[in-house]
Amino acid sequence: MNPELKVVIFEERKLLKTLLTMLDEQYDLVINKEVMKLDKIARDLDEIAKNLARIEIKRRTIMGSDASMQETIKACDDENIKQAYEEIKDTLKMVEIQKEANATLIKQRLFFTKKMIGAIKPNKGVGTYNAYGQVGK
Repeated sequence: MNPELKVVIFEERKLLKTLLTMLDEQYDLVINKEVMKLDKIARDLDEIAKNLARIEIKRRTIMGSDASMQETIKACDDENIKQAYEEIKDTLKMVEIQKEANATLIKQRLFFTKKMIGAIKPNKGVGTYNAYGQVGK
């Protein structure tokens, strides 16, 4: 196996683990309502995503566009590479789950905030009746 490809696989594994750690930290910040720190985490997540994209492009240029990563790993006789690839697959699944959990929590917090703002500052417009006898806006 190409030594450059081995380096790329190990770099990708390291970056994915960092991404998972950052997503866990984002989850904690959302739970603890530390909104100001979320901006910094978002910038860090963007930077990690850019680095992952660079590594993925590098991997595709090394392997070629028609080669499958799974087939390449199966053909490899290095156990460390196979183990790293399995860790990458597992970490990707955990990243996806954590990302969905974070997105759901953020949406819930935004919905709650909108409702609270609506309760604190209700619409003071004059309601008028429409043709059906209901108050319109």
